[in-house]
Amino acid sequence: MSRVSAKSSQPFITLALSGGGSRAIAFHLGCLRALHDRNLLDKVKVVSTVSGGSVIGACFAYWDVEFAEFDRRVVRILRNGFNRSIARSVFFSQETPKIFATIFCTAFPTLGLGSVRIVLRFIRLITGLPTKTVENWLAFLSRSLPIWGSLTTAFENALQRTVFGNATLNDVKLQGVEVVINACDLKTGTAFRFGSHKSGGWRYGCITENDIHVAKAVAASAAFPLLLPPLIEVFSFKKAGAVTKKKVVLTDGGVFDNLGVTVLEPGRNNGVSINSFPATHIISLNAGAGQVSGDTSPFWWLSRVSQSFETVHRKVQDGAYSRLHQYVKSGALKGFGMVYLGQIDSSLPYVPPDLVRREAVRDYPTNFAPMAQNDLDKLALRGEQLTHIIVDRYLPNI
Repeated sequence: MSRVSAKSSQPFITLALSGGGSRAIAFHLGCLRALHDRNLLDKVKVVSTVSGGSVIGACFAYWDVEFAEFDRRVVRILRNGFNRSIARSVFFSQETPKIFATIFCTAFPTLGLGSVRIVLRFIRLITGLPTKTVENWLAFLSRSLPIWGSLTTAFENALQRTVFGNATLNDVKLQGVEVVINACDLKTGTAFRFGSHKSGGWRYGCITENDIHVAKAVAASAAFPLLLPPLIEVFSFKKAGAVTKKKVVLTDGGVFDNLGVTVLEPGRNNGVSINSFPATHIISLNAGAGQVSGDTSPFWWLSRVSQSFETVHRKVQDGAYSRLHQYVKSGALKGFGMVYLGQIDSSLPYVPPDLVRREAVRDYPTNFAPMAQNDLDKLALRGEQLTHIIVDRYLPNI
C-alpha cells in the first residue's frame, strides 16, 4: 500500500482509538457506528490504536467486509470474549510446549526446595552430571534463554486463529488509510509502533521487513502488564544506514500513551520519528472511566497498583488533551474532538433525554471476558450518542 498523502487545501482526518479491553471495543463500536452514519469513516486517513482499541481498530482496517458485517463480527467477538480461545491456545496449540518449557526454565530458581531436589535428581540421573553443575546450568538457562511462550503468545495465537488469520501489517483493506498499532518497549521506556507503512521506534530505527502478522502487533499493544507478560521479539532494524538485530520487550501501548494521539500530533520531527502525519483534524475515542468516584479504598496489592496505574493514565491524558486544544488555538490543528466515555454528562454541549448515563457504564471492567448483550448495548449506544454530540459541537465542518 502506498503511503497516504494529503493536499494542503483538504482536511487530513485522523482517528485514535484508546485502550480499555472489551469496554473500549464496545464503546468504540458505537462511536464507529456514528461516524459511519455521518459518512466520516471514508474520510479518515490514519487510524492509530492502543490495546483494546487495537483489536477493533485492526478489525476495521484489515477485514475486507462491509460495515454491517464488521459490526456483526465485532458484536460476536464481544459476546464470546477471548478467555476460552486464550485457554485453548495455552493448553491445545503449538504454544503449549513453548509456554511450559519457558515456565520450567525461568521459574526454576523460585521453585520450592522439594521440587528443586526432585528435578535435580531426575536430570542428574539422566546426565550423570554432579548436582552443582546441573544447578548452575539450569540457573544460567533461566537467566539467558529466550521466552519461547507465555500468556501473551497464547493471546497472539488466539487472535491469529480466530480474528486476523495470517494478515500482515501491509494488508490494509481500507483504500488510502494508514494504520498505526501502538505498543511500548520496556527496555527503553519508549513508544514502539507497528505501522502499515513502517514499524519500529526511534531508539531502534525501522524494522527492515514489515511482514509482521497483525495478530502479533495487536497482542503486543494489548498486553496489559498487570495481567499479561511482555511480548519478547527479535527484529532487524535499519538506522542511519546500518542494520542490526535487537531484542525488544513489548507491552501495552497504554503504558506510553493510552489514547494513541501522540503519533498524530503536529510538529513531529521526521528525522527522528518513525511515523508522522500532516493531520489537520484528530478524532479521539477515549474509553476511560473518568474521575474516580472515591467510593473505594485501595489497600491490597492488585487494587492499589491498578488504581495507581489509572491515576497516571489520567494525568498523562490531561496533558495530551491540553496540548491538542492548544494546537487548535494556535492553528496547528484545524479541529479536535474527544469522545469520552467518562465524560461528565452535565458538561456536554447538550444532553439528549435518552442519553446512556456515565454511571451506567463507567465501572465496566477492562478485561476480555465475554460481555452480556445488555452491557454491550449500553456501552455502544453511549459511544454512538456522544460521537454525534461531539462532532456537532467541535467538528461541524468535516
